[in-house]
Amino acid sequence: MMCVVPDLFRPTITCSSLEERYIRLEVISGKNLRIPSWRMPAGIYVSIDVDSRRHCKSAISVLLSDKSVVWGDTITLPSHSSPALSVEIRASYELGRMLGGGEVIGELQMSWDELLDHGDHPFDLFFPTVRGVQPSITLKVAVVHACNAQNSALFDSLVDCEISRDTDVGYARLAKYVRSRRVPDLNDAVQHFQLVLNQCPVGHQDRATALTNLAWVLLKGYIRNDLQDIDTATSLFRDALALRPKHHPDHPLSLYNLTEALTWRHSRKRTAGDVREAAQLYHELLPLCTESTYFRTVFVRSPNVHKSQ
Repeated sequence: MMCVVPDLFRPTITCSSLEERYIRLEVISGKNLRIPSWRMPAGIYVSIDVDSRRHCKSAISVLLSDKSVVWGDTITLPSHSSPALSVEIRASYELGRMLGGGEVIGELQMSWDELLDHGDHPFDLFFPTVRGVQPSITLKVAVVHACNAQNSALFDSLVDCEISRDTDVGYARLAKYVRSRRVPDLNDAVQHFQLVLNQCPVGHQDRATALTNLAWVLLKGYIRNDLQDIDTATSLFRDALALRPKHHPDHPLSLYNLTEALTWRHSRKRTAGDVREAAQLYHELLPLCTESTYFRTVFVRSPNVHKSQ
C-alpha cells in the first residue's frame, strides 16, 4: 500500500479579517531531551496539534552533546481552530523523508489562554520526566492579526495512512518495551514494524526507513537477550544502507546502525569479519559526525565502537 505524502497548504489570509487572531510561536530551544527508547535520533522537532485534522511542526534540529537543541524557528497558529492544543517533543529518525511522526519524548495538553498567559517574553514548558530528567522547551508567543500572518508556517494535513500509523505504534511499543522489559511489548513492536516493511516492497520510497525500524527493534531485543537473531537485524541494516548511499541525508545514521549491529554480533560470536567491517565503517563515519553533537559524542564513546578499533 502506497503512503500518501501529507499535502502542505497555507491558510487563506486577507487584511479584511483583522478580527481573526493568530498566535506567532517562536520555538527557541530545548534541553534535557532524552529518547525513551535510547535509540539514536536523526534530530528533534516540536509538533503542535491545532485541531483533529491539522498539525504544524518546527524544523528538525540535531541533538547536541549536552542533550539540548537550538531551533530558532517561528510558526504561526490559528487560535480559533479549537479550544486547546497539544504540544509534543518528538524524535525523528530521518533527516530526509519521514515515515510517521517519530518517537514522542514528551506531550502536554494546554489551552490557548494558558499559552498566552506568558506574555511577550520567553518561557519554559516542562514535560513529564523521561529517563530521570525533565525535558523542557523554551518558547516565545505573540498575538498577531491575519494581515500580519502572511508568512505563517506551513501546516500538515493529518492523512490517515496505514503504514504511518503502524510505524508510530511501533515506536510507542518499542519505548514501552524499553521501560517494561516485557517480551510481549517487544513482540508487538516487531509485529508493527514487520507490517510496515511488508507494505514497503522493493522500490518503495519508504523502504529504507521500514528496514531500519525493524532492524533496530530486533537489535534491541538481541542486546537484552530477549531475541537471538542478530543476523537478520544486520542484514536489514545493510539493505537500508544500500538504499542510502553517500550524500543521502541519512547515510551517516545508516552507517552507525550497521556498525552497532556488527560490533554487537562480534562481541558475542567473535566473528573476525564483523570486527574488520565495523572498523572500516567506523573510519568512514567519523569524519561525517559533526563536532559537539550527541551523535558524535555517543559514537566516539561507545564501547562497542572501541572494540572494533
